[in-house]
Amino acid sequence: MAGLSGERGRPGRGAPPATPRQPSARTLSRHAREQFQQRLLIGTAIAIAVIAVVVVSFGTLREMFIYPNEAVAYVGGDKIPLKEFRDTLQEEMRSLQSQAAIGSQGNPQQASSQVQKLIEAQEKLPEEVLEKEIENSLIRQEAQRRGVNIGPPDVDAKINEIFSIQRELLNQPTPTPTETPTPRPSSTPTPEGWDPTPTATGTATPDPLTPSPTLDPLTPTLTRTPFPTRLTSTPIVTPTIPPTMVPDDFQKAYQQLLPQMRSESRYRRGVELQVMRDRLKQVMGANIPTSGPAARVLRVATSTKDEATVARLQLVDFEYPFEEVLSQIGDRVVQGRRSADLGLVALGAESKEFDEVVFNPATTLNVWTEPFPVGTHWEMVQVQERRDNLQYDQRNLENMRERIYNEWLEQAKSSPTIERDMSAQERQWAVDRASKGIIETSNKTP
Repeated sequence: MAGLSGERGRPGRGAPPATPRQPSARTLSRHAREQFQQRLLIGTAIAIAVIAVVVVSFGTLREMFIYPNEAVAYVGGDKIPLKEFRDTLQEEMRSLQSQAAIGSQGNPQQASSQVQKLIEAQEKLPEEVLEKEIENSLIRQEAQRRGVNIGPPDVDAKINEIFSIQRELLNQPTPTPTETPTPRPSSTPTPEGWDPTPTATGTATPDPLTPSPTLDPLTPTLTRTPFPTRLTSTPIVTPTIPPTMVPDDFQKAYQQLLPQMRSESRYRRGVELQVMRDRLKQVMGANIPTSGPAARVLRVATSTKDEATVARLQLVDFEYPFEEVLSQIGDRVVQGRRSADLGLVALGAESKEFDEVVFNPATTLNVWTEPFPVGTHWEMVQVQERRDNLQYDQRNLENMRERIYNEWLEQAKSSPTIERDMSAQERQWAVDRASKGIIETSNKTP
């Protein structure tokens, strides 16, 4: 019995192992659902990461490569890329900023005004820069067509010339003002016992039977406002270019300039365009006449017809001297035209509209003409003398070449082969990146 009870006291001994309990269908379903949700979360996270990487990569690719290389204009098949437009726009903005800073030194009120002018100028600057880029492309194409080749030595020679002019300006002595004592009148002693006789002041007694005239408030009283006298202006003479630097001095000056350049290649490219433009003027004006008709002319150039009408009223009706009207107008230049005594002007040295009036036999000598439009401004002239055959001086020859070049450029810019393709988004993109750090700096100008 004891053995039997001992055998019973060892449970499981000699018995088969228990079969594990199978999970229920509900448990299996919940587990599968949890695994699916986990895989879904992981997949969603991976997908979001991939999309983010793709978006960032595409944005970077578009910002760095695709968008900057899109065209803002086509000139005869040549593309002007957005990045080139942006770089030129930034240079122009920095130039405006420098002008604003120079014009507002030590004057907070002037600084605020200059900043406002800078902001206003930048509103229309993108369109002006686009036209400038189109002009540059036209110049390169025309130079290539005419066989005008500009090499590095030509660029170096022009830079040397620029350095020489700057050196000449810097070396000019600054005039030192000298004080001139103002003489004081010497006092005359009054004799002792002298008593001045009082002077009677007459008082006019109005006649009660004579009515006093009453001024008509609607009739303006004409009063002449005096202007400061001004010397008669003389024709502008082209200054003599100072001697260029010797090679060693030039290289030293050029190396000193390098750290100030944002891009040496862009600087040299700009100088190359200057040389190319000058060469084109010489080539286009190679066959201009060296003698011919000329006239001695006084000119007034204004922005509007009303301004020209007022100036004519002063000159003709009130007989103001020409020098006084010039003093009122100042040294303002309107579309490259200055009010001045032009001296002897060659036929073809000014605009076509100017020639049609000045060299027209119906235009009376020594009489101011009515204002006439020239481009977007107004002019009026007084022809003092005409000559049938005059040997033209260098100034007139340069002006004639300039006119031929400008007429070609205006005609070329209206060619149907030019496509202006800058969208509002591209314009904003260029403005945002070109003005980065410029407007902020301007607003901090003391």
